[in-house]
Amino acid sequence: MPQRNYGYPEPVPAATQLAVLPFLGAVDGLLRRPLNVPDLRITVHRAMSREGQGYLQQMCGYLRPDGVDVQGAGRIFPVNEGIMGAAYETGQVWRTRSYADHAALLADLVEDMANAGDTGSPDEVAKSYLAVPFLGPENEVVLILYADCNELNFFADDDQVRHVVEMCEGFCRLFDWMQKCPFPNLRNFPLQKGTPVSGDRTVYPKLQEEIQSLSPPRFSDVPSFNYEAAAA
Repeated sequence: MPQRNYGYPEPVPAATQLAVLPFLGAVDGLLRRPLNVPDLRITVHRAMSREGQGYLQQMCGYLRPDGVDVQGAGRIFPVNEGIMGAAYETGQVWRTRSYADHAALLADLVEDMANAGDTGSPDEVAKSYLAVPFLGPENEVVLILYADCNELNFFADDDQVRHVVEMCEGFCRLFDWMQKCPFPNLRNFPLQKGTPVSGDRTVYPKLQEEIQSLSPPRFSDVPSFNYEAAAA
């Protein structure tokens, strides 16, 4: 389920990227505890608008074992793009289902790709996905943590996903506090709401599942995420 760029990159303030990168480093450390997956990559998307239309925007490059792929920052996507779009639309955590073996996963993947009109190669599709939405004060999606890798059933472990969500909850508590007690030279400038833009539905329904038993992380005071340096 490769992500398709829907438009030219839009700038993301350096302060916004720096606000999430250390957190992603911590999540990366947690996920690498059981086994070091060389192709694991993690990033965060935010809800944003451009010319009155709402999109999902990749806030920073993919965090990989050798650093950050900075070229990914700023890309925008329709709000129903892939598994992150499913997380946006439902406000629930999504992941790849558990499979007995690679052959079983491949059978569902080939069927999903055909139904979606995806003519790409199954070899280009990661074997495990995770999307965790961060909800705001009015149940709106503010951020989405996105991760994928080629390790079978990597996110099928309920405890592992729950630990990631717990880390996301800690992130929410920190930035709720910062919303009330901001640093003198750092401010979360509000983002305008836009009319959500949808594209072709690209989530693979046989491959991916919603985790209804796990509540998503939630901000109490952060309706959008857009940190920039500000005058003291």
